[in-house]
Amino acid sequence: MKKLFLLAAAVIVILLSTTYSYSEEKPPVKNLPLEPSIVKSQFFCGYCHILTYPRVIKKAHDSWKTGKHKEVSCEECHYPPERIGVIIPEHKRIPEDEKAASKKKTELEFMKTELEVLSRLTTILNMEESTVRTRPRIDDRSCTTSKCHPTSGKGKEGEYWTKKIKFVEYVREDKSKAVVSFTHKAHFDKDKLIEGQEMHCTSCHQQQTYQKHFEVSKDSCYLCHFKGTKFNEGRAKCSLCHEIPDKPLNKIEEGAEPPKKLISHKTLEESKVSCESCHGQMIQGKGGIKKEGCFNCHSYSAEMLKKAEDKKTMHQEHVAAQNARCFECHIPIGHSEAKFMDVATAKCSLCHPDHHAQQKMLIAGTGGTGIERDYPIRHFNMKVNCFACHTQDGYDYKGVQVKKGNPENCGACHTEDENKLVKKWKEDVLDILEEAEDMELEALEAIEAARGKVPDAAIKKAMAMVAEGQGNIKIVAAGGGVHNKKYSVLLLDIAMEKFDDAMAELE
Repeated sequence: MKKLFLLAAAVIVILLSTTYSYSEEKPPVKNLPLEPSIVKSQFFCGYCHILTYPRVIKKAHDSWKTGKHKEVSCEECHYPPERIGVIIPEHKRIPEDEKAASKKKTELEFMKTELEVLSRLTTILNMEESTVRTRPRIDDRSCTTSKCHPTSGKGKEGEYWTKKIKFVEYVREDKSKAVVSFTHKAHFDKDKLIEGQEMHCTSCHQQQTYQKHFEVSKDSCYLCHFKGTKFNEGRAKCSLCHEIPDKPLNKIEEGAEPPKKLISHKTLEESKVSCESCHGQMIQGKGGIKKEGCFNCHSYSAEMLKKAEDKKTMHQEHVAAQNARCFECHIPIGHSEAKFMDVATAKCSLCHPDHHAQQKMLIAGTGGTGIERDYPIRHFNMKVNCFACHTQDGYDYKGVQVKKGNPENCGACHTEDENKLVKKWKEDVLDILEEAEDMELEALEAIEAARGKVPDAAIKKAMAMVAEGQGNIKIVAAGGGVHNKKYSVLLLDIAMEKFDDAMAELE
């Protein structure tokens, strides 16, 4: 009976194994002789995992066999010291080797065990990669044992902790080679960590692709170094990773007189010239939070969305606790060569804090001086946006292509008579604006004429009144009074009152 059962089980396993295909199958890796301890480890883990090969585990196993840790058994990494067989209680039931697996007290017990294994085989062999959701968590103590990577910095094994390691080599524009170096110890300095964060070996060494079993993604480096930092400051300082070139940047033509001063990156750094002046385009993106990613793991709630903004809590629960990887929450930050002028258009806010601030003020009926309440245009309350009116292709006074407002759109919602109103609104506001600007000039001339003739306190008070009036004029002039005629006229009326009051103060 026992032999018959084993034969049937073997046939089923073979059938399942042969019918299960892999769309990303690679040529088999040549198996090299392994240490007895590794063979034993593979049997223990393979009882459920490796030998049954669901796609995700097969790929991880293949990358392990070709990596630097191929001589290290599974449990040496996947269990912290002194905890082997303790973390997952079910693992205690698994035999450690083939000899232990064959020692069964009765045929019934043997059959029961084999049926359990067959059941697991049937389930796991039919799993798609997306089905295997949990990720193994590796304890730092497994990496930093005295025989692997001790943090003492002593001896050949400990050198890695303090030694500058070549992380990547690249070629500069002048064809010279450069190296980005890395030091483990510096990255575990608690004073340099962001709020709530705690560094682990797997904070950097993550299996993000199947090319390597335990790799470091450059994108992870960029996120930590550039997120929430200023260019070339703090952890984003260029010299932390790059050696500053000292080769002159001046191009000296043959026979030409040498320049009075040789310019190099060293001299520019000494003169405190901003690196961003030439290399600002090298950093793309801000590493923002993908709040929708929260709901891949959590149930949707408004509270969860609000909690996502709590940086300390998010890093404690996900980074320190090793529950998530960086890009499950963050958008990557790029660090590569880009068109040097792209930085100007990518960061408009450097020069233009808000290109349409005045238009938004007029539409919402806010922002002016001397106004007791808001005066929004009715379209604002109805949530009509810019594209309702600005549908016509055109150009501004600089020749830049823009979407211009089309008066014909008024009739689409109202009546055709409304199409004529836009022109009238513009003319009415322009007439009052010109009147207000004339009064502004008159008030400024009066202040200049009164200097030395009236007390300084009166001059100061008059100038403050004029400034308030000028603020209202700027909103109407820059925002286009047509966006809210009533509010624009009100702002200009108050501006003229301010100019009148200023001249009265001087009398």
